[in-house]
Amino acid sequence: MSDSDRNNNNENRNSVSASSAPDLHINIKAVPFHLHKEMLAKRSSQVRLLLERNEMDELRLILRDLEVDPETFELVARFCYGLEVKFTSDNIVSVLCIAYYLGMNEEQSSNNLLGKASEFLEQRVFPCWNETVNALRSGDKSLDKLADVGLVDLFFDSLIEKASYDPRLLGEMIKNREEQSDDYRPNPRRRLFVKDWKSEDLITVPLRLYEPLMIRAIKSRSIPVEYIVLSVCKYAKKWVFDAEESQLGQRREVVEAVERLLPHPRGLLSCEFLFESLKHSIWLEASSECRKGFEIRITKQLDMARPTDLKILSRGYREKAESFEDMSLVKTVVTSYYSYYANEDCEDVSHFKKVAKLLEEFLFLAASETSLKLEAFVELAEITVASSQGILRYADGIYKAIDAFLESHRYLTESEKMEVCKVLECKKLSQEGCDQAAKNQRLPVRIVLQVLFASQLQIRDTVAKEIKVIEEKVDEEGEIGVSSDEDEMENMSNNLLGREIENHECVVHRWKKTKKKKKSNKPSVWRQVKRKFGCLTSSSSSVDACTCDVNNNNKKKKIHHHYK
Repeated sequence: MSDSDRNNNNENRNSVSASSAPDLHINIKAVPFHLHKEMLAKRSSQVRLLLERNEMDELRLILRDLEVDPETFELVARFCYGLEVKFTSDNIVSVLCIAYYLGMNEEQSSNNLLGKASEFLEQRVFPCWNETVNALRSGDKSLDKLADVGLVDLFFDSLIEKASYDPRLLGEMIKNREEQSDDYRPNPRRRLFVKDWKSEDLITVPLRLYEPLMIRAIKSRSIPVEYIVLSVCKYAKKWVFDAEESQLGQRREVVEAVERLLPHPRGLLSCEFLFESLKHSIWLEASSECRKGFEIRITKQLDMARPTDLKILSRGYREKAESFEDMSLVKTVVTSYYSYYANEDCEDVSHFKKVAKLLEEFLFLAASETSLKLEAFVELAEITVASSQGILRYADGIYKAIDAFLESHRYLTESEKMEVCKVLECKKLSQEGCDQAAKNQRLPVRIVLQVLFASQLQIRDTVAKEIKVIEEKVDEEGEIGVSSDEDEMENMSNNLLGREIENHECVVHRWKKTKKKKKSNKPSVWRQVKRKFGCLTSSSSSVDACTCDVNNNNKKKKIHHHYK
């Protein structure tokens, strides 16, 4: 008891003379207390025993070992002096601890502190979720000293019972707008809450209590696993992702505990959370088991990720580092994904298509950033191309990413542009992709020529397929309507040839402008190109034989190709 309380309440002491001086002087964390030994001995069997043995100095050691705070000790002293004592969820566990170790039980007195504190815990704390969480959080140090009493188990069982009845106590699940409803309320007959609807969050409990509590909740199987996952993810966000940078040791312990608590089935965890956890586990130098655990979970559901999720993996290992600094972790995760499903002998290729499209979208996202280096882009592009081999029919996604990179990196030299474009397979471009690439002035000329050549091959293949279809149709219908089919073939041939010449026209002009600036005595490469385009006949030797740039006012002669 403090000096002020002792002086103001002398009349309440029954066994001590008003004139007697305090004979016990104790400092609790630099706060002095002046008490009477007999007053404490009447309520405490341990103090009475020490007084009989003349070993009162041992009391100081006992209180020090219990890590008693001044406020709690003052409450105990007030009880010994018969004064009013106010229990709360903040101090109840500490009071129980002191009362237990000082022997303030029924054997010593019918009006004992241990009995009153236990009654308050049972009637006022355990029936309410908020009070139970607050008491558990406030008395975490004292609970260790009461392990043999089983008080921790009582707290855990109380919380699990309430969460089983109303899982929303662990957190609100994120729902779609059409699924949201405000008509849910807990049964009013159950005293789960105090006055307000908002509940105390379990993630405020220290890790050494939170982890065993979650383990028991998982084993009970009385709480939906989705709500346990929600609580664990919130715990990681508070104590790992959003924690102070200086708390490295604590954050490492938490991320390792989180990995142990999380389930393994596919789809229960968001990819964003898994990528963030893996990144932090590496940055915090967590155990190899922890890092491997997150990597395996990502591997199982990589096809469910978004491009922005992969962006987390490419972020540097420094705190608050910029994105797209390192692509090695992306490569590791993608490699693990294909290795996992290769061993699974999975016949469904839809997962692989999703991952291939995911990487193309991520490549485009990264290419738009001016901070992305050439080497990093090429490395990521090679990973993307490898993932699409035999999976995606067209390479239009790769082309769009290359175009975005060239757009955001206009300072690149011609050789650097060729380095960027080396991953592009022109023959895998769709006809629409070829049309766009042929007119793209950001691409190197050599790549444009390859695109045009690939486009020409596609046109010829298309013609061949159409001819085959018509021949099969003729075989089925007989000789009727042969002449009309031949006219249709001739019209189709003219249209395709017109598209081919139109696609080549822009490149012809670009090459002509280049040749006007620089002439050479060597055999004309352009003549060979035009001959391939069909602009020169085998007997023609004049450059003017090319009619690609004829004035639009002049009518083109109709060209007929007869296919037999």
